[in-house]
Amino acid sequence: EVAEKKDVKVMTKALLSMETFVVNLADPGGKRYLRVSIALEIDDQDFVEEAKKKVPQMRDRVLLILPAKKFKDIRTSSGKESLRKEIIAQLNPLLDKCKITNLYFQEFVIQ
Repeated sequence: EVAEKKDVKVMTKALLSMETFVVNLADPGGKRYLRVSIALEIDDQDFVEEAKKKVPQMRDRVLLILPAKKFKDIRTSSGKESLRKEIIAQLNPLLDKCKITNLYFQEFVIQ
């Protein structure tokens, strides 16, 4: 008997770093700001170029999310985790052939 070989595509994840975001937080008086750098984990490295083409749209979405946050919303670990999930949920619909599986905070400074 001869076993048939099936073509199996192994998906290798890739990281896409985005430029740093600096936004004012939504706290009264506008005296606090957030500086954050993120890297997006893409589920298939073959589609990183597609994701790169969507960076302007993705930055726009992130820039709508971050300034709406208050210090108390993002100062804890659970607050940061909630922010991570919200950003991923907002960015994934922008991508057609790949998916963001995780988001890594490379810098997270509140002043």
